[in-house]
Amino acid sequence: MKFKYTIPASGDGMPLSDSRGKMVKRPLLQVVFKGKDEKEINSFAVIDSGADTTTLNIQYAKFLGIDLDKNKTRKIMGVGQGTISVYQGILPFKIKEMGIEMKIPAWFVDSQNVDILLGQEVFFDKFKIKFEKDHNIFELVEVKK
Repeated sequence: MKFKYTIPASGDGMPLSDSRGKMVKRPLLQVVFKGKDEKEINSFAVIDSGADTTTLNIQYAKFLGIDLDKNKTRKIMGVGQGTISVYQGILPFKIKEMGIEMKIPAWFVDSQNVDILLGQEVFFDKFKIKFEKDHNIFELVEVKK
């Protein structure tokens, strides 16, 4: 399925721009989370080929009722200054437009700099992903194994 790149807004609601003054565009995928009370929320996740593992804000774990085991922590780099502690867990979600439900390994981080980054581990194994920023689209094709 093909999706359009999205222009994200900054904290003041204005579009983000790059160093050339051009609007930033990101491969954002709409995902649905079902909370512990069965309430659903829709959110957008960046498909991030530079992220080894899916990484998301710790607030999602609270909403989903995921117990974060202090014995399953590690330090990672790339989402803040230096290294940052993350909790390991499993993230259940649905890709809204495709109706595909998944459970993938994830790192939950207590950082204002991170919302949802869909990383390579498992997610990139389940899809053929084609980025065509020059055409303002990206494509996900489910891999049947």
